Amino acid sequence: MKYDILEGVRFVGDLSLQDACVLVEYGRKSKNILEFGAGGSTQIFAQCMPSRLVTVETDARWIDRTMSRVAMLDKKTEPAFVPFDYYPTNFAADLIFVDGVSELRGKFCLNTWEQLKVDGVMIFHDTRRPEYFQHVLNLSHKFFNEISRIDVNVNQSNMTVVHKSPRLSYVDWNQTEGKPAWAYGNAEHPEKDTLWQIND
Repeated sequence: MKYDILEGVRFVGDLSLQDACVLVEYGRKSKNILEFGAGGSTQIFAQCMPSRLVTVETDARWIDRTMSRVAMLDKKTEPAFVPFDYYPTNFAADLIFVDGVSELRGKFCLNTWEQLKVDGVMIFHDTRRPEYFQHVLNLSHKFFNEISRIDVNVNQSNMTVVHKSPRLSYVDWNQTEGKPAWAYGNAEHPEKDTLWQIND
């Protein structure tokens, strides 16, 4: 696998090169990024130059450590660091990254999904581990009709990307499409066995 997308990107953190590629790819497409867990991802997102980068963190030491590393970067967006209990609830994000301490990841993803814009992505880290992939399953169970696609462990990374779509309500096509009942296999054709076509 090539890592050309990482050229010029500098970071220190517990991310594989494949993980970093995923973050750079989606980070560069995003104007507003909300993440849980300060560290290497913060440094990467800062270099993607979004309009806004909000980093939620539970440990003040990680904030200080990450701030010092971000300060070493030349061209960057300055992240706004906020504690977990005070992250913004009116932030319209193009990208939400779910990492941070294990016990709060599930709460974070479910609570912030509504802040993700349509066509935005929620990226989950560490999804080669079943306990972390469970968060993806819980999210998709709750918001299944607002998801267009789920890319699991993209390009051999530890990142699963959930793509948000407009909400789709259930539609009974037996009633809305105007096809005769026999065309759905719910009744016999009145004259003979046949196959339905759109200009019938």
